[in-house]
Amino acid sequence: MTSPGTTKPPVIFGRYQVHEALGESRLAVVYKATDLRLQRPVLIHLLRKTLLNNEQKRKQFLTEAAQSARRSHPVFLEVFDSGESNGRPFLITEAVDGRPLYGIGALSVAQALSIVRQVADAVALCQRQRSAELPVGLYHPPISSANLLLVGDGQVKLVESWLLLPQLVPADLAHYRAPELSTGQRLQPASVVYALGILLFELITGQRPIHGDDAQTTALAHLTQTVPPLFRIRPTIYLPSVDRLIARATARDPNQRFADAETFVLAMNELWHELTVPTRKLVMKPVEIPRAAEAVQTGNRSPVPTVKPSAVVLSQNSLRERVERALTSSFDVDQFRRQNWKRGIIGWFIMMLLLLAVAAGSFWTVTWAIDRLNLNVPRPELPSWQLPDLNLPGRAGPELYVVNISEGLNLRSAPNAQTDNILMVVPNGTVVRRLEGPVVADNIPWLKVQFELNGQVFEGWMSLNYLRRQE
Repeated sequence: MTSPGTTKPPVIFGRYQVHEALGESRLAVVYKATDLRLQRPVLIHLLRKTLLNNEQKRKQFLTEAAQSARRSHPVFLEVFDSGESNGRPFLITEAVDGRPLYGIGALSVAQALSIVRQVADAVALCQRQRSAELPVGLYHPPISSANLLLVGDGQVKLVESWLLLPQLVPADLAHYRAPELSTGQRLQPASVVYALGILLFELITGQRPIHGDDAQTTALAHLTQTVPPLFRIRPTIYLPSVDRLIARATARDPNQRFADAETFVLAMNELWHELTVPTRKLVMKPVEIPRAAEAVQTGNRSPVPTVKPSAVVLSQNSLRERVERALTSSFDVDQFRRQNWKRGIIGWFIMMLLLLAVAAGSFWTVTWAIDRLNLNVPRPELPSWQLPDLNLPGRAGPELYVVNISEGLNLRSAPNAQTDNILMVVPNGTVVRRLEGPVVADNIPWLKVQFELNGQVFEGWMSLNYLRRQE
């Protein structure tokens, strides 16, 4: 918005100094600005110029702005002001800096549940305002990982994303479109629950479950495709309780889903308690075996004790419970693989030692035979190779991480989220070695790392949230 040759940013509405355009959302163009009266950063949402003559879009923008001002939740942007200037509607909200969850990769089950619980709680607040004029409650931005900005340690904001091009928005939202909407039915509270269930699956697996070639085919695919169990995408995760929650939330028939977002939140709370409750130690009470009231003495033999039938049954039941618990307990696949890896490395090392011993023995035997028989034969020489430097269990090795973000990860000169300390963008999949950390700054854990790229060695700080530990 700055004209050529102008160095000072423009001021609009006599109050807001505009710095830069961040992008376009579904209805608005979004600018980063400063409120000169209150000296605070803000976001300005202006109805896009191409929609100024579209009366339906203008009315939709004003309606959504008015309803946004009536809601208050940490997941939503706080509304400071709204109105219309020179025939162009606008909305002023708090400013946020964050990155979208889309493409961030698979999260842990705990992280995914925490994020979806925040969003579902915010949606439930809007749905509680249902009335004849608002059949599904107050307006909120559509559910999509592209509309969710990660702004802190596990904290998110649901926004009308300005990072997507407007022409890409329909294809993005089609991944969350409830089946009944493609058959002509109206939007209902259970339709949003369907989108929340898709989002939960996506955050745990890193993949969207329903796909098509374009927006229309993706939307219609929800009529025939179903959400698979989590272990189909992440074989190390087997959580039937989470699968049941997602299956019910994404049921094709809306009557079989959770009725609204509030009911979905209650179900997630119960699941959270089930997954996080500490396991109590099994207490085995000793079984008292009374002496026989009457015993027959034979020589030096002691009286033969008798056991009550109830004590035998108790012992058998306790054994059965322990066996059933062992059979139904979760199997740690990663630990099993690590143990097998360690055994394989140790076995390979022992085999190499045996081969070296055989080679040394053969060398000694041949040398002895040549000296003994006085043969004029060149003496064999041992090869000059060495054993590889193995990172065996018990031997300290470097702590390695892998950059786990498709767009690349910023390498910073200091452990903070300031934009002026960015050194470079490190490509996805780059292996880095930890030097220091973690250090928490700006509510983000940071690691000082070192890595080699294109024959050069670099050092700097990276966010631990986007680094995956290499086993």
